[in-house]
Amino acid sequence: MTPSSELYSSLQIAFSHFNELLFGNQLPEVIFTVQRQKGVMGYFSPKRWGSLAGRKCDEIAINPSYIANCRLIEVMQTLVHEMVHCWQYNFGKPGRDYYHNKEWALKMIAVGLMPSSTGEPGGEITGQHMGDYIIEGGRFLKAFGQLEQEQAFQLAWVDRKALPRLFNPVIASSDQIDLAKPLPSNDSMAALTERRETVAVIKDFPVYAHQIEPGTFRYTELLPENFVEVGEPPRKTRSRYVCHGCRAKVYGKPQLNIRCEDCNLLFECEEI
Repeated sequence: MTPSSELYSSLQIAFSHFNELLFGNQLPEVIFTVQRQKGVMGYFSPKRWGSLAGRKCDEIAINPSYIANCRLIEVMQTLVHEMVHCWQYNFGKPGRDYYHNKEWALKMIAVGLMPSSTGEPGGEITGQHMGDYIIEGGRFLKAFGQLEQEQAFQLAWVDRKALPRLFNPVIASSDQIDLAKPLPSNDSMAALTERRETVAVIKDFPVYAHQIEPGTFRYTELLPENFVEVGEPPRKTRSRYVCHGCRAKVYGKPQLNIRCEDCNLLFECEEI
């Protein structure tokens, strides 16, 4: 096999594994790409590709720049996050302008990933820019264990120019997360605040990065010494701010505090 086919074959193996165990083989096949879009580990793009025969295909992109400083579980967590977007596009109703809505949040919980705006317990579970953390004993963690241990799975190739990781993987005990109470009936700020108060804020949650077990090392620790060139993230010179009422956008320096006079809402900062 060529290096390209080895790389994409490993992503396909992981996709097929999680598609079977977490989605009942419901997801359509996707085209994988590697994209160095700053600030994200991956993204989903619906019907981005088309064949000469008129077929359309969704895309899942993985950012190789962060992989070397991550563990395998972090990359697979990103993959499943994007697979939930794939599921929602094909079988549900995605939020407007990539908003992570209630339906998406419920599906994330069902596959074993708890949505969180902070990537940690206590964050909002719907919003424009969302992370997630792993539910201990959940379906994702069990499926990942089967992939890693029973199939001895690893990514075939890793980008040698590595940027610092974007997040630390967190595992929170499922019995500490109140999943019985309903999600808000709408995505208003009041409803989000109410929902946040119903989800237990776990202060002493375990961090996966501190659990030194077979297969949990970062790729930089698995590769030969000095094999990876660690780079610095690009300096952020401006930010994009969005009003989630009228979708107006403005650009300016980081940490601006501005309000939309038409909607009486604060502009929220987004990554660009």
